[in-house]
Parts: sequence; structure tokens; C-alpha cells
Amino acid sequence: MELVPLGTLDSVNGAIAQQPWRTLASVSWIGILLCQVAVAISSRNIGKSAWWLGPESNPQFPLVWALPFAITIAGLVATQRPRRYTKFIHLGCVLALVGVALGDVSNAPGVALLEFVLAGIALLVSLVSLAARP
Repeated sequence: MELVPLGTLDSVNGAIAQQPWRTLASVSWIGILLCQVAVAISSRNIGKSAWWLGPESNPQFPLVWALPFAITIAGLVATQRPRRYTKFIHLGCVLALVGVALGDVSNAPGVALLEFVLAGIALLVSLVSLAARP
């Protein structure tokens, strides 16, 4: 087993650092997904459903419900299989989450604020993951 000097930039960005950063990013995307579930449940409980849920009396089509969750799962899958274009997928997911939040600004500003916070967390996760990749 050959020891790699820890003073070089290649060793920080190389295979030594790749797996822990991927694990951290995966846990973060899963956390974002769980927070989205909490936002959905909370928005229904307070009576100001997110636009993608719709009111309880007239809910949205189930594929629309899945939209924010599919965006987050796309970020998680991109983290699991890193490629050169993974950073673009992550940034696309962040922009899509911002778009989801923009839909709630007029009807449910509190819900929109939470969704913007989740998009901000996704942006931070994406930037940190980008810094950890070679």
C-alpha cells in the first residue's frame, strides 16, 4: 500500500476525497427530499397548500405532486453517478426548485420561503460537491 502525500491538491481532489463528498452530498439531497415532504405536509395542515399540491378539495394531478420530488431525486442520482455534466444537472435542479418556489410566492408566501430555503441548501450542496470533484 502506497502512502499518498496529503500536501498536494491532487490528493485532496482525487480518489481519497471523492467518496466522502459523494456520501455527504447524497445525505444532503436525501435531507432536502425529507424537508420537501415536511413542507408538503405542513402546507396542507395550515390550509395554504403549495401550488403543486393544490387545495384539498381539488388536488393537482399526482404527476404534478411528484414534480419537486423528482427534481430532488434527479440531483441525488446525479450525485451517485458523477460525470462531467453532473454540475449542470445539480444547477438545473436548483433552478427548477427555485421555479417551484416562485409558483407559491403570491398564494402561500410562507411555503415559498421554505421552498426557497431548500433551493438555497441545494445550491450550497452543489457548490460544495463541485469543489470536491477534480
